[in-house]
Amino acid sequence: MHPILFKLGPITIYTYGVMVALGIFFGSLILVKLAEKEGIKKEDITDTAFWSVVAGLIGARLFFFLYNPEYAKPLYRIFFIWEGGLVWYGGVIFGGLTALYFIKKRKIPLWKFADIVSIALSVGLGFGRIGCTMAGCCYGKVCHAPFALIFTNPHSAAPLGIPLYPTQPISSAANFLIAGILYLIYKRRKFPGEVFGFYLILYGVFRFLIEFWRATPKEIMGTFSNNQIISIIMVLIGLVILLYRRKTVEEK
Repeated sequence: MHPILFKLGPITIYTYGVMVALGIFFGSLILVKLAEKEGIKKEDITDTAFWSVVAGLIGARLFFFLYNPEYAKPLYRIFFIWEGGLVWYGGVIFGGLTALYFIKKRKIPLWKFADIVSIALSVGLGFGRIGCTMAGCCYGKVCHAPFALIFTNPHSAAPLGIPLYPTQPISSAANFLIAGILYLIYKRRKFPGEVFGFYLILYGVFRFLIEFWRATPKEIMGTFSNNQIISIIMVLIGLVILLYRRKTVEEK
């Protein structure tokens, strides 16, 4: 695809970095807008969002090099986020822990925050997967169908000249679709936490399925990837949250 958007003299602007920046920008706008509806202070939500994003990027980058240590040569490439190479689950773990810290410190309603951040996160990840398409990371297995992607740019992270499953654009479209579904659920929400529960289920199911076509190592019984195990856990947690929150509200 197009890993490099353009060059300005010695400065190289990578498409992946631009798309990640757009994802953070639009995701943050959505988060702030929805926070106003929930009566959450703007400064609380912006501080939480900013530091969670910073921690999330660090976590996503660290997890990428844990999975792909060969890319950390030379070691300073760890800081080259704009080149591509972020693992979503690492970002969620680091960003989520940071968010929990601010939620407790600023006394932000946990379940209301979880609901609105689910929508914002889906939109942000949708843009991020466009960046993956351009950079060639998170590529699919070999595919000989008419809709296969063939990467020819030497700067791409994907194998060159080989038809591959278009896992990145599919993932982008799926995340935007999930964001739309979550917003509809949000508008009809019966209790705080419902949107977050559905997010874990929807994303978990999608990620479990798309992993069959991604070229990630299938380390569990030669069939399933580590990401699929995490996806199953996500779905189960989502179901527990829905049942728990519904029961809690009914008992009040």
